[in-house]
Amino acid sequence: MLKLKPLAQLMQASSLGGTALQDSSGDDSDLQNIPLGVSHWDDLQDKFFDYVVVDKTAKLAELVKYNAVFIGRPRRMGKTTLCSMLYELFAHGKGKFEDTAVYELWTEPDVYPVIRLSFNVIGGDDVSQFEAALKDAVVNAFCLSGFPEVKSFQRDMTISGFLGQFNQIALQHELVILIDEWDRPLTRLIDNNDDNADKFNVVRSVLSVFYAWLRVVPNVRFTLVTGIMRYSEFSPFTGQDIQDLSMEPYWADLLGYTQEDVRTYFARYILLATKKLGISEEQLFEKLELYYAGFCFDENASVKVYCPYAINSFFDQLTDPDKQLMFDSFWMESACAREALTSFLSTHPLAPTDLSQICLQHFTLTKDELREPFFFGFFGSGGSVKFKQLLVQGGYYSIKSLVHNPVTGKREFNCGVTNQDVVKDFEPVVTNYLVNFDADKSKALKAYGAAAQQSLLAGDFECMCIRLNQILGKIHSQILNHADEELYRAFIARFLRANLIKVSAEVVNTLGRCDLVAVTPDRLYPIELKCLSADKDTEHHKFTRLTDGDTQLLEKGYGSNLTDNDLPQTGVILVISDKDHQICAWRTLTQTDAGIEHHEGYIPPLNVLTQQQVKYGRVHWQSQPQTPSPTQL
Repeated sequence: MLKLKPLAQLMQASSLGGTALQDSSGDDSDLQNIPLGVSHWDDLQDKFFDYVVVDKTAKLAELVKYNAVFIGRPRRMGKTTLCSMLYELFAHGKGKFEDTAVYELWTEPDVYPVIRLSFNVIGGDDVSQFEAALKDAVVNAFCLSGFPEVKSFQRDMTISGFLGQFNQIALQHELVILIDEWDRPLTRLIDNNDDNADKFNVVRSVLSVFYAWLRVVPNVRFTLVTGIMRYSEFSPFTGQDIQDLSMEPYWADLLGYTQEDVRTYFARYILLATKKLGISEEQLFEKLELYYAGFCFDENASVKVYCPYAINSFFDQLTDPDKQLMFDSFWMESACAREALTSFLSTHPLAPTDLSQICLQHFTLTKDELREPFFFGFFGSGGSVKFKQLLVQGGYYSIKSLVHNPVTGKREFNCGVTNQDVVKDFEPVVTNYLVNFDADKSKALKAYGAAAQQSLLAGDFECMCIRLNQILGKIHSQILNHADEELYRAFIARFLRANLIKVSAEVVNTLGRCDLVAVTPDRLYPIELKCLSADKDTEHHKFTRLTDGDTQLLEKGYGSNLTDNDLPQTGVILVISDKDHQICAWRTLTQTDAGIEHHEGYIPPLNVLTQQQVKYGRVHWQSQPQTPSPTQL
């Protein structure tokens, strides 16, 4: 809700040297406006709108010491605002930056014609329309920079010939070139599920010609290119001294809000939020960090930032006194991320290992993999989009920590889901993928997962296994046909994980790795999985596999390194039938004063003869306490 200041207040603010930071009072009157969706510097610094403006200018003077720079960041992280600030500085000088850090640091003696292009708005339904839109955008950019003569340039020629007409201007004038969202025409094809190889390759060829021209434009003072994906062999700058700063630690906070930024510039909003939610400032920041921070791009994994759009959207709720303050998925919804990921996965099946790692919400990549320019091999011979790199470069996953690879001697990066903003919309995409995007089956998986979680919280393992089998029974056969213990482990972790249940995979102690560890508010469960081959599907073999798991749990001491939280422990063994792709047996081990207490059971495969088992969550449902099915919960 935008509130405009009266003229008298504006004059007073001006006499005090511009917009001051908020005071610490809890009064919600006269709050500065949140610049939601506002990215142009002219608007941001206009005192008439009185926006909260986070000063991200401190490093701009150093940035332009490079000749050409590429910065890759996800959507809604401030790339367009960065381009807008540099446009104003180069085109008009530092006059509109009087109250910012760059004002004293900017020593550029001249102003320049700035050619600014945003590929976010350059599109077309076919190749000819895209090429025409690109030509129009270049002409408009040069016109706005003071070269109206380009309106007479010929357009009915090849894109290469058309662009060559602009070289004479560049020879006579030192230019600055700012390219925003350089890869958007190609990512748009993915987002729109346009799997037309010919169209993709032609758009790619047009962009290739454009960037080949850009490489040889003479007399350029500075070039900035922003986007999401890394540049490839068809790079805008192949053969040119381009600096890719995307993973450089010093530039990690150039885009995005640091915690200090949020505390400094949203002080009054923070106070209002704590009062409205009835929590402390520390508790508020725990929630803000959980939902909207975690974006990490640097190779030292040293700087984690908040998404500006998400923070702005959260605090903007406070401008409407009647609106409930919610921790919603602002970034994912604004970027239409669920639709884009669904579109991609509907045409690009995941390898079992990749699917397992994504269900577990964790994988490890090398620096070369993180920067790998996969995108332009998308439709090429042998080329493929690598989903894990796409997740990190797109911001859905972020760098969590560093790990040393003892084999290669190089650093690698542990990557995980960025924050809860992402989880809320990302997990349904994975669920939909598992059932081949069948909406009814996806809804059923959600219900079965909730029932399995309730069973675990109640310590009811027979019912939990039946509910997990219902989940496995809905997963698409093409996925289950390639399932191994690793993938089953990932599925179980994916559907047992909940607010009250923390699930970790391959938890290491000095003797081995426990497949899963589930932690509930009142108990810790080390879980060992054992697969049963299709040719050994007898009760004797099931008992043998239970015993194997029993022995392994005890001999390896799984859970012995997890005693810090003082929770009682129960070991769990699950046997999974390769024949039926379901859990066929379970056993629990609990230490009591009288010794180790065992409980176990065998689960018949789900079919038309076991409908009552499904309904009540019991194998012997006639004589057992009845637990209602998910549809009855």
